Amino acid sequence: MTHFCTLFDHNYLPRFITMYQSLVATGFSFRLYVFCMDDECYNRMNELNLDGVIPVSVQQLEDYDKDLAATKSNRSLVEYYFTCTPAICNYVIGNYPEIDSVTYLDADLYFFSSPQAIFDEIGNASIAIVEHRFSRFGRRFIKNGRFNVAWITFKNNAEGLRCLSNYRLQCIDWCYDYLDGDKYGDQKYLDKWPQEYNGVHIIQNLGVNLAPWNLAGYNYSLQNGKVYVNNYELVFFHFAGLKQLKEGVYTTSVSSYFELVPTIVKDFIYLPYINDLNKNSDQQNITRKTINPKYLKFSLQRFFKEIIRKTRIYLFYDVITLGKNK
Repeated sequence: MTHFCTLFDHNYLPRFITMYQSLVATGFSFRLYVFCMDDECYNRMNELNLDGVIPVSVQQLEDYDKDLAATKSNRSLVEYYFTCTPAICNYVIGNYPEIDSVTYLDADLYFFSSPQAIFDEIGNASIAIVEHRFSRFGRRFIKNGRFNVAWITFKNNAEGLRCLSNYRLQCIDWCYDYLDGDKYGDQKYLDKWPQEYNGVHIIQNLGVNLAPWNLAGYNYSLQNGKVYVNNYELVFFHFAGLKQLKEGVYTTSVSSYFELVPTIVKDFIYLPYINDLNKNSDQQNITRKTINPKYLKFSLQRFFKEIIRKTRIYLFYDVITLGKNK
């Protein structure tokens, strides 16, 4: 049995359900520990009673990890969520010491094929991480971290636990949403892992963690209805930056990296995800949030950022309109 964990609040519930359903559809056997960051999320997860899912309340997490709970007062909500990344992995292994490993997943992933290919590649490695693999115009963001906290595997062995323990302490000590030397959120700590720990595996499969920041430079094809990235079958896509502009209209945020969205990626990756996400949002009665810059407090910086954002969208057209995809 493979053990995953993730965290989110009630606003992200449709994204989680969409990820969960995609993982189930692959036929992969798993147990998923869901850390619910507010009471509404926890109550809904218990009502859903999803097969293979174990809901954990934020109160349970904080009761277990008092040092984590103490950071809550001096961090923003997103910074606190970042701080929780290693803490939830530590909770799972601490409460289920019989498991072989635990893998952290971001809740905005979507599986197109079984993650067994990833575990086959990881093999006996104690720790597994994945690079951003930034595209040519995305490389300016590497200052925020070579690796992406979307998938992290910790084996329940001496080196895996040593890495997890140190990571938890680092995030408790400092985990903020800005770059400060060799620190950025929960992410930049990973840069040093290949040198600091034995048995760190950097996932090489290009079908793992395909994302807006690394779309450029790959060849895409369809084989028997499956998307391939170069010669790798797509395992999961990371839908970071996906936003609804208005009803039925979405931006992928690929334009942030000055790239176009390949047609196969639009039609066979983004559209299936958006359709599933909308269905789950409706079923959970959660309003889909849209970008409303006019309601934000005015500032010249925000004004110019909005102009740049709209210009990028116009030039690189990363917009998807349901029923009218171009």
